[in-house]
Amino acid sequence: MDTFKEVAVILWYVTLFWSIPGIIISITIAMGSYKHIINIDKNLAKDLDKIYYPNGQMKDMIFTTIANRFHRYCVAYPFIRKRAKNSSMKFKIFMWFNSIGYWCWISIITLVLIGKLLGI
Repeated sequence: MDTFKEVAVILWYVTLFWSIPGIIISITIAMGSYKHIINIDKNLAKDLDKIYYPNGQMKDMIFTTIANRFHRYCVAYPFIRKRAKNSSMKFKIFMWFNSIGYWCWISIITLVLIGKLLGI
């Protein structure tokens, strides 16, 4: 069971390392200029017609909706990365950095719950 705790500790440090930049990035995308989410949408969205009107205007411009969409892209990125239209290394590193951060949070929560259930 020591390995279980070691993995949890390593994931916890990675999660802490990611959290501050992750929060800043999320706030910048949600409350900053729309150009950030538009770029991510153009690269990763399956159907832009669900997100944008035909004239290019976003259908839902509430900052919580934008943040939610960004978070879903980050969690789903390992599975949808082949869909990306932008092959720039900067975009890939940005998305992988955020994806790893979100998956570390998911893993930490899962490991804590498993540890509580097993009494570790």
